Amino acid sequence: MDIYLTPSGGSRIQFPMLPETLTMGAEAKFMSYSIISLGDVKLPRGKGIKEISWSGKFPGEARKNDSFVRAFTKPDTLIKAMEKYRDKGTQCTLLVTDTCINYTVYVSSFKGKYTGGHGDFDYDVKFIIATEIKIYTVGELKNSSSNKRSSSKSKKSKKSTKTGTTTRTYTVKSGDCLWRIAQSLLGKGSRYTEIYNLNKDKIKNVNLIYPGQVLTIPAK
Repeated sequence: MDIYLTPSGGSRIQFPMLPETLTMGAEAKFMSYSIISLGDVKLPRGKGIKEISWSGKFPGEARKNDSFVRAFTKPDTLIKAMEKYRDKGTQCTLLVTDTCINYTVYVSSFKGKYTGGHGDFDYDVKFIIATEIKIYTVGELKNSSSNKRSSSKSKKSKKSTKTGTTTRTYTVKSGDCLWRIAQSLLGKGSRYTEIYNLNKDKIKNVNLIYPGQVLTIPAK
């Protein structure tokens, strides 16, 4: 497993050491109401912002040849990069290989301190997963509704005569991995190898896919 952070329009950095644990989650959101006969009542209103966090170490130069260091970069270089992404609100792609963590994120918190006699820097980092917000005019909403009805009628009138022999395309979104795509579109996560085999020209590593990639999906 390796952890990479790629800022929008910038160069990718690799975290030199893996954390012992990585935490991912979100809290449910509730609206509170005061009702005379019932008292305070809370009703669910969707989910909160997803977060990913961990505590780690940027090893000092004295440790750069140690076996547990994945790819050494001077701590000061990494600290400056993380502080810049945090302070400027830079949108980044966070990828953790061998997992389904492949999200567009922002650095919401980064802090730490130098420790020991090796120049190590112990840090705590927290990311929030970016959520796309779309705002439409009334006219755009009407056109969208009309297009959906038209598309639905078109699909009904064009039934395939060769079920099981056609393919389709899918655009990778933030948070996707091949297993998750196969589970959603093909019904079994274990069919991710079929997607990989159809897209070897685009996927160099089965653990590395990126938002915006258009993949060919086999018939269900």
